[in-house]
Amino acid sequence: MKLPYIQAESQRALIGIETKQGMFDIHSKRADLDIKTTPTKISAPTPMPELNLNQDRMWAAFNGGKPVEFLNRIYSQMPGIALQGIAQIVERGNQMGDLRIKENPIPEFAYEAIADGGIPDIQYLGPATAHNVDIEFKITPPDIKVTPGRVDIQAQPNKPEIDFQRGGVSYSMQRYPSVSFSVAEIDLRV
Repeated sequence: MKLPYIQAESQRALIGIETKQGMFDIHSKRADLDIKTTPTKISAPTPMPELNLNQDRMWAAFNGGKPVEFLNRIYSQMPGIALQGIAQIVERGNQMGDLRIKENPIPEFAYEAIADGGIPDIQYLGPATAHNVDIEFKITPPDIKVTPGRVDIQAQPNKPEIDFQRGGVSYSMQRYPSVSFSVAEIDLRV
């Protein structure tokens, strides 16, 4: 004899869940910059070069030079010329006093005075050379001053703008749980 049995079938529930993520929308503006620049200043005043020409010795050789210098040059030779004249007078006096000389020396003295001109040799011009002009060239270096510049930067940050869109969760019951019972064949034979 077969025993009856009951067949039970269960079905699980099925829940559908659908999610939607939240979203952030972030916008940020650039920071505001205020930039001020002070340029570097450079000053370099340059004095003009100086050219000095001293032609005094050239003019002294050419025309005697300045009057004071000209007269000083002549007067500086006077003591020597006076000494030469005195020496010449002494020598001539000695020649006139020399009793061994039978001739009259005075005409010879007059001839010598005429022959050499009777003028003493006075140097009233300066020496003539190629180096009578003094040239001096003076270059003054530039006075360089540097004032350094600078850069001032002021930054003003802007706050970011944040927008949030909510997400969501939606769920649904896609299948309900169930239990079904069924009875198998019953053997009714005895």
